[in-house]
Amino acid sequence: MNHIRLLDSNTIEQLRAGEVIERPASIVKELVENAIDAGARSISVSITKGGIDEIVVQDDGSGLTPEDASLAFQRHATSKIQSSNDLFLLTTLGFRGEALASIAAVTQVELLSRTADAIEGVRVRAGGSTPLETSPAGCPQGTTVTTRHLFFNTPPRRAFLKSPTAEGHQVHEVVVALALSRPSIHFRFQSDGREVFQAPSQTELALRARAVIGKEWAQEFLPLPSADTTLAEEGVGLTGLVSPPGRTRNTRTGQYFFVNERPVKSQPLSSALSRGYGELLPAGRFPLGVLFLTVPTDQVDVNVHPTKREVKFQAERELLQMVVRTVRKTLDRANLFKKIELPASDPPRDQRRANSRSERLSRAESRALDSAVPRPDPADYPRPHRRHKAADSYGARSEPGLRMLDKPLVHEAEAAPLNPVSSQTTLWQRPDGTEFRVVGQSHELFVLVEVAGELWIVDQHAAHERIMYEQVLDSLQHQHSATQPLLIPETFDLSPAACSALEELHDYLVQIGFDIQPFGGNTFQVQAAPAYFRPADTPALLNELAEAQAEGRSDNSIEAKQEDLAARIACKVKSIKAGQTLTPEAMHALVKTLLDCTSPFTCPHGRPTMVRYSVRQLERQFDRR
Repeated sequence: MNHIRLLDSNTIEQLRAGEVIERPASIVKELVENAIDAGARSISVSITKGGIDEIVVQDDGSGLTPEDASLAFQRHATSKIQSSNDLFLLTTLGFRGEALASIAAVTQVELLSRTADAIEGVRVRAGGSTPLETSPAGCPQGTTVTTRHLFFNTPPRRAFLKSPTAEGHQVHEVVVALALSRPSIHFRFQSDGREVFQAPSQTELALRARAVIGKEWAQEFLPLPSADTTLAEEGVGLTGLVSPPGRTRNTRTGQYFFVNERPVKSQPLSSALSRGYGELLPAGRFPLGVLFLTVPTDQVDVNVHPTKREVKFQAERELLQMVVRTVRKTLDRANLFKKIELPASDPPRDQRRANSRSERLSRAESRALDSAVPRPDPADYPRPHRRHKAADSYGARSEPGLRMLDKPLVHEAEAAPLNPVSSQTTLWQRPDGTEFRVVGQSHELFVLVEVAGELWIVDQHAAHERIMYEQVLDSLQHQHSATQPLLIPETFDLSPAACSALEELHDYLVQIGFDIQPFGGNTFQVQAAPAYFRPADTPALLNELAEAQAEGRSDNSIEAKQEDLAARIACKVKSIKAGQTLTPEAMHALVKTLLDCTSPFTCPHGRPTMVRYSVRQLERQFDRR
């Protein structure tokens, strides 16, 4: 008895349809892509019950003749390609000729279409194994496709669909991505009779993002350099929008990637986007972005997945590095220091009157307090008794007594100028030209910096970690760090998987100054290390690197390895800690060096190095405004 037999044609059609049509969102994607390829200037999508009950996609494109409309429901019938050679020269979204055939295999479909020069249009009905029904019909130019009762003939597949709300969310994501890919096309999306969004034709990506994603979500986006500044001579470009580090999510939703205007899902591109943020991102958070990658058609394969949602690049590493560099350059140029907006407070009516009267007085007319007026001294007041030492968030160290220094007299001829910052003798220049003055240290944790119109609070430990990170990274990238032989070699043990990972990293570790030798079994010995690194911390660092490589948490590119190693070393190298008293000179040097960093906004772990308070906001807290 033969065990292998041919399936019947109906089962074959349903199996093939399963490769393309997974859920309502798959139908919407195929139909909207067909509308775009047809030259539509306006596309409307309407769904009922998440698209499970009904989907209507209407466009004003070129339309179909009666002959083409019937042929379009046949498998592998397409106008996009003629031979396999055309697969590597594609400029259209659809090309397999499977969309309508697959949709008709699992739904009840009605197509209405008319070309510009035709007097009347054509109606085509299909569904499951039912033969095509073709008839004349009156309709506007373009094509309208309606699908009903998804998986009506395959109840098991219908049972595996999610709730209408969840399926509707998937459709929404597909329509948003397609609308972002073509800002020049008018998009309208409705769900259960409710208009979700309407995006008229736009000339700018930022305006389209505001229309389909939301004003609040898109208003802080940072534009990437235009395509003509990025490898334009090779036909490669990158444009788009990325979010500031403060706008992140705990999933990768909110990331939209387009390759030659084709929406794609790409794990490598998503990883490259995150790497562009580097240490600006907190652990477990993902940035938002709308990125358009332009690549010569012969260097990208869009035929690697039945739904065309994945692509393969010929020179993937170079393209991903371009994404990392471009995103990083964009972020480095932006002012990403964390700014705190204090809530406005409304003073009482009598206080507002007093403020109004005082604001009429010129600052130039104010004088210093008379020397006879006593100054308050905090030591004159009893301190509240601490019930528990553990409640001290800064440790159990003794807190020095606070004494308020007498303010020097200001004579009438030496009245303070309108801009108090300009009268200081110790000024530093930020790279962008803003003057600032270091005021002092608070709680042995923070350095206070006065800037025109703002008060900066610098986290001394986070700031020094950022400085050390960039110094170490520079040494790793240029390999100009000295190697230090260890007087007493350090030994450490690894798991079997980590041993193999360490072998993969061995050549790279040797290049940057490590000398690591096998010491029997799973034990290794460090005989030399970079001069700036503490020998005692070497085993822990190498163990972390090997484990990360073994578990796939480490990017294999040289650049990613350098950044990962620099971040780990910056944490191990002796740095300024919380609770450490700094001299004025040390504080000045810390702030100046931080502002000279390429990206001074966060430490390697993603914590902010400083926060900024507006003096205007502070004045409101004291009812001065």
